[in-house]
Amino acid sequence: MTELRIPPHVHAGEAPHGGTVLFNARSGQWYAMNGTARDLWEEWRRTGDFDTGVQAVADRFPGVRYDHVRLDAERLAGDLAERGLVATEKHRAPDAGAGPDAGEGRAYGQAVCAPPADGVRWLRTAGWLGLCLALVLLRLPFRVPAQAVDVLKRPRSRLRPATMHQAEAMLAVVRRVADGYPGRAACLEHSLGTVLGLALAGLAADWCLGSADDPYRFHAWVEIDGETVTRHEADDRVSFRRVLVL
Repeated sequence: MTELRIPPHVHAGEAPHGGTVLFNARSGQWYAMNGTARDLWEEWRRTGDFDTGVQAVADRFPGVRYDHVRLDAERLAGDLAERGLVATEKHRAPDAGAGPDAGEGRAYGQAVCAPPADGVRWLRTAGWLGLCLALVLLRLPFRVPAQAVDVLKRPRSRLRPATMHQAEAMLAVVRRVADGYPGRAACLEHSLGTVLGLALAGLAADWCLGSADDPYRFHAWVEIDGETVTRHEADDRVSFRRVLVL
């Protein structure tokens, strides 16, 4: 276990007390690491060499035996490889399964461009279709809806940037439609449905995934030019840091 590679679908964000959070953009799952694990992770990300990372961390803790540091590092690298967060000579990052529940995090989808949502009727239709599509995509492995959102926002898709007013109106429609859905419909479903509904109307918005601390919480929301669209009540009391923006 010498060479380590951080797959491009793994995104890292800061956490308190020197730790970090990792987001697997294939599975939609979140993971938290303490400060020592973060030090190893950063060295492996920087150098791609297992032994270099172990030696760097061992040098920071001269009172701890090197073989103990190495054993812990081997366990960490093995756990990360099993979860698709690193790839090694012996382990290749596996394709992840279906997305997790709300407490772990998930994400989002695809649509086809349509005329701008100028009329109230079309706005409601786009919101309804966007939420339905979101509910279907969220049952698939995370990489599928994430790739779909990425495809939607490519230049050739000809989506126009949505205004804050348009995004707020779409989010309101999606939430009203979601009220009648008998299953789960929270921040993931609302934000994805809004992004897809806007895309159906020929408009583009950013879909964001992030985390907060003490305790760890994970959230999904929509942004226009870096500003959150209609903040949820919980967001008024805590700041979520962006880890991935699609």
